[in-house]
Amino acid sequence: MRAQPIYEIRIAGRLDETTLAAFAGLEVTYRDEETLITGQFDQAALHGMLEMIRSLGLDLLEARRVPVSPPRRPG
Repeated sequence: MRAQPIYEIRIAGRLDETTLAAFAGLEVTYRDEETLITGQFDQAALHGMLEMIRSLGLDLLEARRVPVSPPRRPG
C-alpha cells in the first residue's frame, strides 16, 4: 500500500488560536508573515482542506506536493 503524498500549504499571515484549531493534527509552522501547514492527504482530503481554507476566508498562497525520496536500501 502506498503512503499518501505530503503537501505543504502556504497561507498569508499568522493564524490565531481559534483558526489553528481547524488544522489540528497537522504540522503548522510560521515563516515571516506566512503560515505553513504540512500533512499527508489523499486527493479528496486535499480538496476538502482547500475548501476549508476558502470558507475560513484565508488567503491561500500556494499548495504543493512535497517530493519524497524513496527509502534507501542497505548496501
